[in-house]
Amino acid sequence: MSRTSNNYLRFNLCLLCFFLLGFIVGLHYWQILIGIPCTSSFIEAPIRRKSSFYEHFQYRTKKTCKNESSNLFLTIAILSSYERLLFYLPSILNTWILTTTNEIEIIIFIEEHSSETEESLENLFLQLNQQTKSCLFIVKLKHVENTYPPQKKSFYAMKFIYTFYQQRTFWLLRLDDNAYVNIEKLIPWLKSIDHRQALYIGQSGSGRRNGPSIHFPSEQYFCMGGSGVILSQQTLIELGPWLDQCLNKEIRTIHEDVELGRCILTHVHISCLKAYDSKYFFYHHYGSRYLFGYDFTPLILSRAFIIHPIKDQKTFYQIFTFYIRKKQENQRLQNNSSLKISMNKEYFVTFLAKTEFNLARDIHYQLIDARWKLYIENIVQSYVENTRLIWYRQSCNCTGMNGKFIFGYYRLIPSYGLELIVEILLNTRLISMSSTRSNTVRKRIHIRQPFINKHHFEYREIIDIKTNESIYQLNLVVVSSNKDTTLIRLIENFEREVLKYPNRYQYFTLTILYFYQKNQTINQIYEHIHQLSIKYTSVIRLSIINQNQINYNRGLGRQLASKLFTDKQLLFFLDVDLIFTGQALDNIRQLMIHQLSISSCTVYFPIIFSYFSSMFNVNNRTVIDINSNIGSFSIYGYGNVVVRKQDLDRIGGWEINNHEWGNEDVHLFQRFSESSSECNVFRTVEPGLKHYYHKKMCNGIVNRERQKICYDADGVLLGSQRNM
Repeated sequence: MSRTSNNYLRFNLCLLCFFLLGFIVGLHYWQILIGIPCTSSFIEAPIRRKSSFYEHFQYRTKKTCKNESSNLFLTIAILSSYERLLFYLPSILNTWILTTTNEIEIIIFIEEHSSETEESLENLFLQLNQQTKSCLFIVKLKHVENTYPPQKKSFYAMKFIYTFYQQRTFWLLRLDDNAYVNIEKLIPWLKSIDHRQALYIGQSGSGRRNGPSIHFPSEQYFCMGGSGVILSQQTLIELGPWLDQCLNKEIRTIHEDVELGRCILTHVHISCLKAYDSKYFFYHHYGSRYLFGYDFTPLILSRAFIIHPIKDQKTFYQIFTFYIRKKQENQRLQNNSSLKISMNKEYFVTFLAKTEFNLARDIHYQLIDARWKLYIENIVQSYVENTRLIWYRQSCNCTGMNGKFIFGYYRLIPSYGLELIVEILLNTRLISMSSTRSNTVRKRIHIRQPFINKHHFEYREIIDIKTNESIYQLNLVVVSSNKDTTLIRLIENFEREVLKYPNRYQYFTLTILYFYQKNQTINQIYEHIHQLSIKYTSVIRLSIINQNQINYNRGLGRQLASKLFTDKQLLFFLDVDLIFTGQALDNIRQLMIHQLSISSCTVYFPIIFSYFSSMFNVNNRTVIDINSNIGSFSIYGYGNVVVRKQDLDRIGGWEINNHEWGNEDVHLFQRFSESSSECNVFRTVEPGLKHYYHKKMCNGIVNRERQKICYDADGVLLGSQRNM
């Protein structure tokens, strides 16, 4: 038994010794193998390279998206969708993003999948502007669809920013894709604020006044998302861990900006900063129109960090150009201190009762539009204050004066600067011992503004046009009733000034719409026009309307006559009492050709010379010259108008139900003057158009206000002040 045990023990010891010997020998040879250097006969093992953060994103600016460890001053998060991005991205890339620097990063968030192909998006990034200095890339958020309101998209985007940027960026700007960022104004402002404080900045809101409750505590606000929301780094760090809980458990409305504000208020314990200037800095436009110059005025753009919403690509480029010019102007002022003094200096004088136009000065006035509103209001206010001071010094019993701009015209004098004529209403109170009486005075103000830099001009070339095409014919349109002698005078005028010149009459036609009554003879007129139409085929035509079936009114007649023409043809609606020179018609035609070459829509209301009645004309001078004794220019007359047929139709044409005197031409002018018409309204003094005096038929007008206007208009043309 003991012998067997000794053998078993000896066997185990030997086995252990061999195992230890093998382990020592194996370890020795392994060390030798490790120490052998690699030769060319060995195959090099592949080295796995760690991929860059930016390489996970297919659409990015590859030249600028390189260093994911660099610190950023501002990260801009833009919420968009694939469909909207195709519309807004080209505008963004070619405007405000060009002003960003490498301390700014831009991330565009869209849905994970799109029903459209991504070929268009790929082409956009292939054609990307090479001047972009900041990193820009697109993030497709998983499990996010293109729905509105973008509640889930907003919180997922914030979670992405928190995960990857909480330690990298000082500031976060959350933005809509149809907003414009004034980077060069925003960055210096942000640099004046401490990003280490918990801050939540934007245009504060508390919900619609009559809308459903947003369940916010009193005096607590959210930042409205469209015009931009800014979070400091400290706010982002404190907010991030709560984003999932806010999205899944604390949502109370459908508005993503409200819910983001609620999440910040609940967990970071701050609300949107309420400041008076925030509505100017983070500008959101409320209105039916969103046009540059009209709705986005120079004052609005100068103050704003962010402008929202922008509805079309053209407005992006107009705002971008505005900031470039403003920057250039500021640089000129910095380089020339003398210009700073005269920059805002305004010159104005009140008009005298008697006004004479010097035609040698080449007068060209155009209608003032909404872009001038602030400029004009400042001048009017300055005029009112000066008048108050004069009254005070003279111990006048007038007080409580204020002024309101109505409308006006402007022109450029190449050798001097800008000249404006504006109409204003002044409201005053006359104080006496017995009573106080209010009074309204209409004033006309003449403004002259010198050029800041006489050597700085901007111009646009007028393209070479083949003016012999039929669409560039000027078609004269006349509507007449019970004015046979006057109509014959106009026809003879057309024959004398146009038809006798072979090089001219091919560019003009005359269409007459004639209302006649039963038992009225039209043989003389008809025969005269018939003979001319045979001689000048396709130049003159007459259309006769039975007034017993259709009552005469000028608007209806002009609308019926317009239907005789095609969309592209130029129409010149003129009064039957008008006489004209051939040169005036040539000027009008060339003016419209040039204007339509640089504008999609132009309408021309010439300022004509109206002769006074002969009642008080003591000198009995013939009506061949222009001076203040025999007539005046009718600045407020709109009955003669040149317009393209399609542009007339686009605003609804002439009023056809106006059976009393006036207003159909004024209403046409007002509709064209509205910014929604997007039409260039042009006015100029045309000395070659003269209007013979005729007494206005005011007695049958039912509307008292219109009747008074009719009598006033008739009284103005009775005679000159000197002769009367």
